[in-house]
Amino acid sequence: MKPLFLLRLFFDFVAVGLLLAALAYNWLGNVGHEIIGTGLFLLLISHNIFNRRWYGTITRNWRAPRGIVTKLINLALLITMMTLLATSVIISQTVFGFLPLTSSFTLRQVHASVAYLALLIAAVHLGLHWSMIIGVVSSRLGITTESKLRTAVFRVVAIMIAACGIWSLFAVNVGSKLFMQTRFDFGDFETATLPLFLHHMAIIGLGAFVAHYGMKSIKDRKRLAA
Repeated sequence: MKPLFLLRLFFDFVAVGLLLAALAYNWLGNVGHEIIGTGLFLLLISHNIFNRRWYGTITRNWRAPRGIVTKLINLALLITMMTLLATSVIISQTVFGFLPLTSSFTLRQVHASVAYLALLIAAVHLGLHWSMIIGVVSSRLGITTESKLRTAVFRVVAIMIAACGIWSLFAVNVGSKLFMQTRFDFGDFETATLPLFLHHMAIIGLGAFVAHYGMKSIKDRKRLAA
C-alpha cells in the first residue's frame, strides 16, 4: 500500500478529530477554536487537492445507487464546508479579525448550525468509505482471513455505538441546534468536556453505521434481484 495513500487517510482522520475539537468552543475559547478551525480547513484543502480527480467524475455514474448517493453526499459536504469557511472568516475575531467584515449574532448561529450539519454529513461520508478503511486497517494488521466471530463482534459493537449515537442526538439536542431554536451552550466544560466528545463521536458512529449498512443493504438486494 502506497505511503501517500496512508498519509492521506491519516490527514482525513486528523480533520475529523479537529472538527470534534472545534465543536467544544466554550472549552477551547475563541482563540483555540479559530486556530483549530484554520488547521481543519488547511487539511480540507489538501484533501481536495489529493482527490481533485473526483471533480472530473461528477457528471458520470449517476445510474448506480451507490454512485448517486456518494456524489450527493460529497457535494453536500463540499457546500457545507464552504459555507462553514465563509461564516468562519466573517465572524472571526482573531485569525481573520483584521478583515473589515461585519459579524452578527444570527451569522454566529448559522455558523454553529452549519458546523453540526457538517458533523452529520461527514459521518455519512465516513460510512460510505468504511469498507475501504477496514480493508486498509486489516492489511496493516496482517489480517487476511475472514472470521464469522470477529464479524459478529464488530457488528454488535457497531449496533451499540449506533444506539449511543441516537441517544446522543437528543442529549446534545442536535435537532434544535440545526434549526437554531436553542442557544449554543454545552454547559460546564470543566466537567463535561469528555462526555461532549463521546456524544459527538457516537453521533459520527451512528451516521457511519447508517451509511455503511444502508449501502450494504442496497447492494445485497440488488444481488438477490439479479
